[in-house]
Amino acid sequence: MTPPRWADWLLEAFCAPHLLEEIQGDLYERYGRDVVRVGVAGANRRFMANVLKFIRPFALKRRHRADAHSSPSFLHPVMIRNYFKTALRNLIRHKVSALINLLGLSLGVTACLVIYLITNFELSYDTFHPDRERIYRLVGTEKFNPRADARPAGFVPNAVPAAIRREVAGLGTVAAFHNIESEVLIPNGSEKPKRFEHRNHSVDPAEIIITDPQYFDLFKYQWLAGDPNTALREPFQLVLSEQKARKYFGNLPLEQLLGKQVIYWDSVRVNVAGIVKEWDKPTDFTFTDFISMATVRTSLLKKSIDLDQWEDIWSSSQAFVKLPEGAKPEQFNGAFRQFSRKHFQGEFKFWPGLQPLSDLHFNADYVDNYSRKAHLPTLYGMMGVAVFILLIAAINFINLSTAQSVQRAKEVGVRKVLGSSRKSLIFQFLSETALLTLVAVGIAMVLVDPILSVFQSLTPNGLTFDLFSLPTLLFLGLVAVMTALLAGFYPSLVLSSYRPALTLKGQSALVGGQRGYLRKGLIIFQFTVSLVFIIGTLMVERQLGYIRNKDLGFSTAAIIEVKSGRAGKTEVLAEKIKTLSGVERVAKQWFPPMGMSYMLTKMTYYGKKEMELDVSAKVGDENFIPLYGIRLLAGRNFQQSDSLRELVINATFAKRLGFQKPAEALNQFLDFNGKKYPIVGVVDDFHEQSFHSKIDPTFIGNMPQARNLGVKLSGQSVDEVKTTLARIEEQWKAVHPDKKFEYDFLDERIASLYEKEQKTSRLVKIATAVAILVSCMGLFGLATFTAEQRTKEISIRKVLGASVAGIVALLSKDFLKLVFVALLLAAPIAWWAMTEWLKDFAYKVAIEWWVFALAGGLAVLIALLTISFQSIRAALANPVKSLRME
Repeated sequence: MTPPRWADWLLEAFCAPHLLEEIQGDLYERYGRDVVRVGVAGANRRFMANVLKFIRPFALKRRHRADAHSSPSFLHPVMIRNYFKTALRNLIRHKVSALINLLGLSLGVTACLVIYLITNFELSYDTFHPDRERIYRLVGTEKFNPRADARPAGFVPNAVPAAIRREVAGLGTVAAFHNIESEVLIPNGSEKPKRFEHRNHSVDPAEIIITDPQYFDLFKYQWLAGDPNTALREPFQLVLSEQKARKYFGNLPLEQLLGKQVIYWDSVRVNVAGIVKEWDKPTDFTFTDFISMATVRTSLLKKSIDLDQWEDIWSSSQAFVKLPEGAKPEQFNGAFRQFSRKHFQGEFKFWPGLQPLSDLHFNADYVDNYSRKAHLPTLYGMMGVAVFILLIAAINFINLSTAQSVQRAKEVGVRKVLGSSRKSLIFQFLSETALLTLVAVGIAMVLVDPILSVFQSLTPNGLTFDLFSLPTLLFLGLVAVMTALLAGFYPSLVLSSYRPALTLKGQSALVGGQRGYLRKGLIIFQFTVSLVFIIGTLMVERQLGYIRNKDLGFSTAAIIEVKSGRAGKTEVLAEKIKTLSGVERVAKQWFPPMGMSYMLTKMTYYGKKEMELDVSAKVGDENFIPLYGIRLLAGRNFQQSDSLRELVINATFAKRLGFQKPAEALNQFLDFNGKKYPIVGVVDDFHEQSFHSKIDPTFIGNMPQARNLGVKLSGQSVDEVKTTLARIEEQWKAVHPDKKFEYDFLDERIASLYEKEQKTSRLVKIATAVAILVSCMGLFGLATFTAEQRTKEISIRKVLGASVAGIVALLSKDFLKLVFVALLLAAPIAWWAMTEWLKDFAYKVAIEWWVFALAGGLAVLIALLTISFQSIRAALANPVKSLRME
């Protein structure tokens, strides 16, 4: 074993560089070069004490003389440079712990940075509008009849915005708009018009609206061409964004685009009256085509948009208000109640209200056709995850630093003997933490872009990392300072508190003693956090597995939805597809049994007592029920017809009508839109919406609105399915030569209903993996130092006959006790968190005891695997070697 070079170490570590040669020469002159080397090599305590007695006054005298000329404080730039040089030496000397700490801090800082970018991006939606605190969306509460439940509505009856503008005094600027979907045709002289397909709803943001001119008074755009005062005042006027104008017309000068014609809905011709610049900041108002509201009453648009409609609401009908300065939304509550009493005197009730613009991006109670809702609890949860991961990494630093305290006790003792103050020692140890933290921040900056690319499906569109953004730099600086203080402050206090008289004798020297209670508490905290994540992962996966495997009440296998859209051509297309090989069945429909789209209506039953119910409508022909394999409980399917003549209802509907058995509902009549229709069949309940919602009373009937197609494919292999889809596309082109063929697999559409839950699952898994990894790194480091500190004890036990298994158990049991305590703490926290999360589901799994037992078992297994390597290594070491060193 190479003898320690104590003399060189003492002189290099604790004397100013320009004094080294002088001190070393005096030391050798007094004791002799050979005596010094022999004494140091033998680590003779008496000799070292004499050396220290000599060095201290000599060094203090020389330093006092140097201070008289330079007077450097412990915060002097030269001293700070020396601190960091010494810190670098110490980190290199303790490579294992330094790497563990660096990896943990890097993961923690990276997690914080990525989650900061996501949350900052989501929270910045529509925060750039001037006077944004005065902008509100006109929303309300709707109630279809006295017996129905009142529900929040993010949209208003079409006639409300104009009436409120006239009747509610002092409300300020009111602007209404309607979302529409359309292909776009650009006339091209005598040639065929250029065609632009409508957007993909699942991917592309909303683009086309029909709007009041006041829209541009509420939301400010930079006008590149046209007059904002007149652009949307007249019928058949259009304002385009610059990007959309370039897409439609190419790179002509913008002024030359004014007056150009654009066609919507095949026949609504409008002229470009203005061009505006797109916003480059996060927004839910992604509109690019603005058609004047005056166009509605003078075109075919009036058939779909009734601006005088009071008795119904559609999600495309939107209105916004900009209140006058100093006005509060509460002051209009009375006027809104009076407005409601005046205009909604029938069964349908609507009470207007105001929703702040800042709430639009987050409040899922108020739905619409354009905004992407972010889930605030998820964002807050992500922030908590980042904080906990950084805390776990800081705890690793604290634990490993305090565990190393015995190794650095002599260093602290010598520094104090040589005159170092406690402040300078604290600053020295903090500099080590700061150095590691700065490296970790650098690693995080390198990793963030690849991580955002890999997890693109979990991040919002448009999210980027700009290192030179002032908020990002401030955040990184704050994280670096907070992490350095959090991880380094306590260890620096501990290490600087050693008593030199005891440390130089090899005795424990902490002021007040130390029993490791804090270190044990921090380990328990780490594993408590990890166990909460493990339990959360198990429960989220259980719920998603339940969703995937639960019987929906209908079949989803090899079924596609084809949107035809044009009346008269749906029947032609259906007949062509039916004849194809590889197609088992075709049904005309409005929507499939389950999905984002559904229709609610009212029905009346005249039985022993009159009942009016809000029911869900499924529109399809006689092939709808057999195509989806919906089970008949009683009666029969409705017969082929070209209009609604018979009804099939679900079991929940039959129970709501008061029938104990499904067969009792047969041949009863339901009143729908003033006509009575017989119930000819009752089907088993099937899920129409996601598992967040209960199954409602539902009827299935054939109506003219069934313009889309459900197609069940018979092919088994991927190649067979692709061949069949190609044949269907050929028939589509024969019927719709100018339209793009689009289809959706039903199982994929249903899976999209749980996109938020899928993202939650992936985020929890990632957080769990990172938390476990960081915790295990700290546990590995502690196990390493524990084995080193107990080397002689282990050797003595082996000499006295202890087995390898016994020694491994001895070294492991203390850590496993801490894991068990962590499980006791994590269980109630995880139970509460999962109970709150599952409240959002109408159909859910139960939280069972075995989930906690499994999580505890996994934590124990992970801990054992982490510490077993060091435990077995220590148990197998040769006891003669360590005892000889004693």
